This record gives sequence, structure tokens and C-alpha cells, in this order.
Amino acid sequence: MLEKDIITKNLDQLYRESPVRSLSEDDRVVVFSDLHMGDGSGRDDFLFNADLFAYVLENQYLNHGYTLILNGDVEELQRFAYPPIRQRWQRVYALFDAFAGRERLVKIIGNHDYSLILKSNRLSPYPHLNALVLKYRDNHLFVFHGHQASLYYTRHNALIGFFLRYVANPLGIRNYSVAHDSRKQYQIEKRVYEYSSRRKVASLIGHTHRPLFESLSKRDYLLYEIERLARGFATEPASANAETGKKLRFYKEELTKLNRNPKKSLLSSSLYNDGVLVPCLFNSGCVIGKRGITCLEITRGEIALVHYFDQRVKSARLEEGQPARPMGDSPYYRLVINQEPLDYIFTRIRFLT
Repeated sequence: MLEKDIITKNLDQLYRESPVRSLSEDDRVVVFSDLHMGDGSGRDDFLFNADLFAYVLENQYLNHGYTLILNGDVEELQRFAYPPIRQRWQRVYALFDAFAGRERLVKIIGNHDYSLILKSNRLSPYPHLNALVLKYRDNHLFVFHGHQASLYYTRHNALIGFFLRYVANPLGIRNYSVAHDSRKQYQIEKRVYEYSSRRKVASLIGHTHRPLFESLSKRDYLLYEIERLARGFATEPASANAETGKKLRFYKEELTKLNRNPKKSLLSSSLYNDGVLVPCLFNSGCVIGKRGITCLEITRGEIALVHYFDQRVKSARLEEGQPARPMGDSPYYRLVINQEPLDYIFTRIRFLT
């Protein structure tokens, strides 16, 4: 059997065996993935954005009635033991406990925290799922970590863990560098995209650490925004021309940067080779990004890709001319990168596949 057929069979089984939860316009859901929480040492990738994540979790989501879906690789158990992680990040686990106490926590397993789902492991107080299906009207959002779309990760996870703990840790190799430099990670996105398109579902994954909205890569997004802004420039009020011009110049510069770096250009382009791009793949990104954290929100029947960042990346992010919102008196900012109604998403999935 070909590798592609094996992966399709595996994803079909994962989909069939996933619990199904109803999702209405009144529900509020946020999806985070790839925290990679460690022991708080300099080798802990979570340390960089830990305070930002805890603030966002408490003030933006816990206090506003959201269900929290942690979509895999929450604990970095291929590098660290669970007890030191739990001890170091008591504040974060207290927030998880608060969501769980209100029956609003879903914890999905990833390849870096897979041992928590084993029957022999009784360390974690939370139940763990392999995947989850959210049913919106007659449509399905398939939520899973994403490593299941690769035989490399499903077959060799233990060996990868050995390398991370005994080779990568001493050398200081960080998780986000591995994710962004590996072509295998982007092949995973392509396989999930193809599967979701065939099955007419919207898949919400993590794993690659690359935020995606409606299957759009960074290159796709830049081209789309340049086209949209250029079309609207001539008909918008003259008072808005300066701001639109600023955005167009910024997006052009970003696109030029991609073109100057052949490797980066390849990894930032669309890998789906589809004549008509189907909006069936979404990725929440990660919590260990150098420019902040990203997540997916579902509220009022809409899905959004959201970016949170602090003073360390404030000037660079605000240069894009996008309406980042300061979060109270904190040093943090919230930016909605893209947002669309689920009905619109599923209409396109229905008729474009």
C-alpha cells in the first residue's frame, strides 16, 4: 500500500473514532497548540512567551466564557520529565484547572506529549483525546494535532524523542527552528489539505508551528491582500488612500523579501498545487513563536486567526498598518489577522471540491 493511502486510512480511522461535539453560534472556542512547556530552564522554548500566554488565557478567554482546546504538544515530554514541568508552570496549570472546573477544557494529544495518553501514565489529571470533531450545522471541523499525517512521526516518535533529549537539548536546538526549516512539516500540511478537501471537512491542526487561515500560506496571503487593496484603492475615499498605500508598500516589501531567499520563498509558497484553493485547512500556529503567539478563535459563527505580541515586537508588527489593539494596561497587544463566517467557509468547501 502506498504511503499516501496508508495516511488516508489512518486519518479516516482517526476521524471515525473522534468524539463529536455540537457547535452553535452561541459557543466560544479558542484553539492553541504547541506550547512545548519545559522545566523553565534556558532550554525551555515555552519560557519566552509564558507570561504573555498566561495573561491572554486568563483575561481574554477564561473570563469570557471560552472553551479551551489545547491541540497537542502542550508538554515537551521528549525533552523533560512531567513533574518538573508541572512544578515550574503552576500558574498555567491553575488556569487549565479553572477551565476544566467549568467543563471547558479539551486536551488533544500531540507527538511530543503522546506518553500522557498511555494507560501506564497516570501523571496528568486531564483526560486526553486523539482528536475531536466539532459539528456546526451539518458541517464538521476536524481538530487534531497533525503528526498523524506523517508516517515518519507515527513510526519513529520514540527515536525522535531520544534525539531531542540527548542530542538537541545539550546543543540548544529549539523546537521552532526544527519546525520552520523542515520540508517534511510542509508536506504534512499538503496531505491534511488533500484529505480535508476530499472529505469536505475543515481541519484545524498544529504541529508545523505555521499559522494558516483558509489554506493560505504567507505568500498566498500577501498576494491576496495586495490584489484586494489595489482593487479598492481607486474607489475608496481619498482620506483612506495614504493608509492603503502604506499597507501596499509594506506587503510588497514582504513579498520581495520572500523572493530574495529561494529556500524561504519555497517554504512560504502554496504547496497544494491546486487550481482552486479550497479553504479547508487551518493551523493555530504555536505559542513559542519569536514574534508572539497565535491561535484560532470560533465565536458567533465565525473563525478567526489571532496574533498576540508584546513590546518586543510591537514596532515591527504595527508597521504593517493593521489595527492591533492594546490589552488594557498590560504590555500586550491583540491583532485579528483574518476572520470569516463558518457558513461562508463551508459553502466554498462544498462547491469548490
